[in-house]
Amino acid sequence: MGFVDWIFFGPAKLIAAWPYAGFLIAALLIGVQAAFSWRNGALFERKFFREAPVFAGLLWVIFNLYELQFAATLAQKLTGSSLRMDLIILVPILYVLTLAAMLSIRTQLKTKATNT
Repeated sequence: MGFVDWIFFGPAKLIAAWPYAGFLIAALLIGVQAAFSWRNGALFERKFFREAPVFAGLLWVIFNLYELQFAATLAQKLTGSSLRMDLIILVPILYVLTLAAMLSIRTQLKTKATNT
C-alpha cells in the first residue's frame, strides 16, 4: 500500500511536511511562465492566465490553502478515517495539470532554443 499511498497522498504529505511547499511550486511554475511571457512581450495578457504553468500554479495555491484549512479543522480526527475522498479526486487533477505545465515549459524552452 506504500506506493499507492504516496500516489494519492503525496501532495498532502508534502504540504504536511512543509506547509508552504505548494506555494513554492506555484511560484516556480508561474514565475517561469511569467519569464516566457515577458520575453515575448505578452506579460499578464488574457492568454497568460490560460497557460498550463499558470493554471497549474494557481491550482497548487488552492490545494495548499485547502490542505492548510483541512489540517486546521482536524477533520481526520473527527471522522476517524484516513481515507480522504477529496484527495482521490483532487490529486489526479493536480498531477495532470502539473504534467501539462511541465510539458508546456519544455515546449517553450525548445521554441526559445530554436529561435535563438
